[in-house]
Amino acid sequence: MAICMEVTDPEYLNRIYDGPHRPMKLAVAVVGQEEKMFDKDKKDYSLKDFSSIIKDAKVRHILHNSLVSFMSNRVIGCKTAKKIWDTLEVKCQGTTAIKKNRRTILTQKYEYFDSKSDESLTEIYDKFQKLMNDLSLVDKEYDLKDSNSNFLLALPEK
Repeated sequence: MAICMEVTDPEYLNRIYDGPHRPMKLAVAVVGQEEKMFDKDKKDYSLKDFSSIIKDAKVRHILHNSLVSFMSNRVIGCKTAKKIWDTLEVKCQGTTAIKKNRRTILTQKYEYFDSKSDESLTEIYDKFQKLMNDLSLVDKEYDLKDSNSNFLLALPEK
C-alpha cells in the first residue's frame, strides 16, 4: 500500500504518517503573549486548504478501496488516513511486543532452517525465501553470503 501511495502522490504518505491537514490561522497578537494558532472557520479556507483536505480524502479512499471487505470492515469507523493506517498496522503486524516476539521466532527458524528429504529443491527454496521475506518485514536482514550458506547447509544430501 505504501508503494501505491508513493506512486500516486509522494505527499500521500505524509498524510498517513502526520495525520490530516488542519487549516490553521494565527490569532490576533496581544502584547506580552505568545502567538497562538487556531483552527480556521470553513469560510476562511484558502484554495490550498481545500486542496489539502481533498488529498486527505483521496488517501482514505485509496486505503479503503485497497482492502478486502473483511479488512475494510475493521477500519470503516476510522475518520482519518492515519487512524486507518495505524489500525491496519496493529491488525497485520501486531504491537511492538508481538513484533519483537515474531522477530525472535523467525530468527530461530532461520538459524535452525532445515529441509525434509521428500521436499523438492523448489519447495525448499520457496520455504527459505518466504522465511527471508518474513525476516525482512521485522527488520532482520542477513548478509547474502550467510543466507546462501544457511540455505546450502539445509539441503538434503541427495
